[in-house]
Amino acid sequence: MNDALPSLVSNALIFLLLFSITLFVFIISRRLVIQRRDALFMDRYLAMEQDLLQAISEGGRQPAVDVARKYESQRSVLTHILIDFLDMISGRGQETLKVVFECALRDRCLKDLRSHFLVRRLQATRLAGLFSGPSERARLVDRLKDRPIIRLAAVNALVQSPDEESLAMVFQAFEEESCPNVHTYTNIIYGAGEKVEPFVREHLKQTRSTEKLSLLLELAGAIPLPSLFPDVAGFGGHPEKEVRIKVAKALGKFLVPESYALLERMASDKEWEVQAQALRALGNLKNPGALVLLTRGLFSPVWHVRNNAREGLINLGPLGIRRLEEVARQKSDRYASDMASMALEDISSAREES
Repeated sequence: MNDALPSLVSNALIFLLLFSITLFVFIISRRLVIQRRDALFMDRYLAMEQDLLQAISEGGRQPAVDVARKYESQRSVLTHILIDFLDMISGRGQETLKVVFECALRDRCLKDLRSHFLVRRLQATRLAGLFSGPSERARLVDRLKDRPIIRLAAVNALVQSPDEESLAMVFQAFEEESCPNVHTYTNIIYGAGEKVEPFVREHLKQTRSTEKLSLLLELAGAIPLPSLFPDVAGFGGHPEKEVRIKVAKALGKFLVPESYALLERMASDKEWEVQAQALRALGNLKNPGALVLLTRGLFSPVWHVRNNAREGLINLGPLGIRRLEEVARQKSDRYASDMASMALEDISSAREES
């Protein structure tokens, strides 16, 4: 047994030496392959770039078709160059790029949107958003349920050209998902701006989910969509606190004078969070009739309510400032006095800076 031990050690050392040599050769070979691949990619990219620039300068469809036919077998390089060029070229040149996409990449792009490979799906999502028409947008909507990086690409694609058909599909997907990704749909709906107004109105009536309803109300205010005032105001008495908060917040962005009566009631809500948002909204309206409510808010035991009342009184101008001075002098409630004094200091500092 003692004679076998040196032999085992020797064999182990030989194995380790061979393994190390093999690993070293593999690393060097892989590096050489990568360098060669990158060099080949760049050569093809530069050649393709020259031909594409020539086609753009000539104009018309045929030069673009010729480029597409010449390079349709080199889809990876062509994909990269189309994405790069679209960021740099505008006007007539974009039409050339679209023809190249239609002739060489469209079918493969639509197929890759369902690829098992993440990189392919990502490239296809970017291309489909940049070049595909409304009929292909349904496939982009499907990608809103994909991995985060692909969801982001799909969002960017849909926001760039939010046509009516695309938005209808986005809202339908939003309604059908049991747990939608809030950030994904927020970016799309907010990015589309006033175009979403009829869709938000329709889905405010349909949705039964508190989370979805709250999101739609918040977005209606953030855009803002004051034409939805009657629809949003209808949820002012909703049993869920979160919904009432979003209603008050949205009304503060709409700045519709007719919202005063509802906000007045909401300023006396049983939940302090609703009170705080209602007082902020009343301050935004700058209605002198809110003076009593805003003053009462300064005496709330909740800091957030007092702070929003302070801002509201500042927004009322001289009338609110006189009331802040009165509250600052009173001695019955130290917290109200401190909040009013802080407001007066802010006003003084703002005047000095201006």
